[in-house]
Amino acid sequence: MERRTIFPVHTTIFVALTLVTYCHGANILCLMGVPSHSHHIWNRALMEALAKQGHNLTIVSPDMETTQKPNITYIYLEKVYQAVHEGDSAVDFYEMAQQNMFLSTVTFYDYGMGMCEGIMKSKGLDIILNYPNDFKFDLVLYDFSCGPCLMGLYHKFGEPPLVGVTAFNIPPYTTDVIGGHKYPSYIPYYSLSYDSEMNFWQRLENTFIYVFDHLYRNYRFLPKTDELVRKHPAFRNVPYLPESDKKMMLLLANSHHAVDFPEPVPQNMILVGGLQLIPPKPLPQDLEKFITAAPKGAILFSLGTNVLSSDLGDERIAMFLEAMAHFPEYNFLWKFETEMRKFKLPKNLLLRKFLPQNDILAHPNIKLFMTHAGLLSTHEATWHGVPIIGIPFIADQYRNLEKSMRAKVAERLNVFSLTTNDIVQTIRKVLEDPGYRNRMQEKSALFRDQPERPLDRAIWWIEWALRHPNAKSIQSPTMKLGFWRSQSYDVVLFIVVVILAIRYLLKKLFTSDVKSSKKAKAKMN
Repeated sequence: MERRTIFPVHTTIFVALTLVTYCHGANILCLMGVPSHSHHIWNRALMEALAKQGHNLTIVSPDMETTQKPNITYIYLEKVYQAVHEGDSAVDFYEMAQQNMFLSTVTFYDYGMGMCEGIMKSKGLDIILNYPNDFKFDLVLYDFSCGPCLMGLYHKFGEPPLVGVTAFNIPPYTTDVIGGHKYPSYIPYYSLSYDSEMNFWQRLENTFIYVFDHLYRNYRFLPKTDELVRKHPAFRNVPYLPESDKKMMLLLANSHHAVDFPEPVPQNMILVGGLQLIPPKPLPQDLEKFITAAPKGAILFSLGTNVLSSDLGDERIAMFLEAMAHFPEYNFLWKFETEMRKFKLPKNLLLRKFLPQNDILAHPNIKLFMTHAGLLSTHEATWHGVPIIGIPFIADQYRNLEKSMRAKVAERLNVFSLTTNDIVQTIRKVLEDPGYRNRMQEKSALFRDQPERPLDRAIWWIEWALRHPNAKSIQSPTMKLGFWRSQSYDVVLFIVVVILAIRYLLKKLFTSDVKSSKKAKAKMN
């Protein structure tokens, strides 16, 4: 007969109340220094959900919300966007789009350095530094995508449990912070337009860029970041900042196999791809009317938050406007950040500086999404089953689009060799072939078929970290083993040496026997 342990009722109630009180009223410090509106959209969905759970969040970020929500306090890093878009540390995304893979990797890390320079100059940093050192934070939520510039604050507040987050898929450097393995043989680097099945030369190129990224990050970018942060009097005596990254209990990554490349991940990497996909809200009346009025449907056009449509240049803008006029039976919604006064607009076009992208893509009358192929946009299009025309510029946009094209749910436009005819023919190809939409609906079904919503999964794991702040069993052993031992290269080397030694001894023995035999024959003669 099975024996059961029976706890007293009052003990059970006490433990349950303790867990509920602790997990639903934690103080969480959010270090969200990445200057990217798309990252903020992803992070915001997570942070606001935590606030709704009753947690108190202090958010250090270059992004702010106009409406302050309950349980959330923003500390504004006001100099960060200025640093990455203006002056010596500014990054030109159109220039980055034309760089080779090595230079674009360097530019990515230059972006991280610009972020850090902006953080160090921000008054918001002084505000959080004025908090007493013994101010109790139960957990730190940290976007590690662009480096450890804010990790001096993690040390200041006593190094509470650390949960890393990134909207940037599964970056190549995740193995440095939580362990695990990255295999260049079938996981293409984020800026390459390769699939999992690469030929020899593609795998060679892929391996080179992985190695270059690792060396540049660890021996150039991270030491420079640490040096820059130490110039601030408050951080002169903190531990080497990249070492703090390695104290992550968990990492929440924006990845899902229906959209992204499947790869092996350690148990403490929680895949929450599409976390920002909250239930769509009703559209404003003017947008609803414009979308439903289109005889054959509507098309959404947005280049995201980093590369602006207004920076396309007059010639390219004119091409898109001319192409739209070829489709009077469709209405176009274009997220355009400035006034378009130079051009005559077609009647089937609606311009807005902001468009609620997820809510629009959820509308049944949206037939096509023209996008920069950023990861959040790709996830949203896939979730809602809307085929894509991609116009990639930087970073992972090429890889995201390549994956979608191989699934035959997307087509590409090259912004640097663009013609009006290219735009017209590509739009017509996707609209007139129902296969694109049917295949995207199949991908949508895969993406949606999960035991819980990605956001709910993320919340559960963060609260798990609060319940078990000292848990070590979930962490990957590769963090202690290191690259050489975790790949068993020492074992392989030993086996090779043993085989060579045996071969050498056998050869020597055989040679000795032959010589002895010859000597014996010579004596007999």
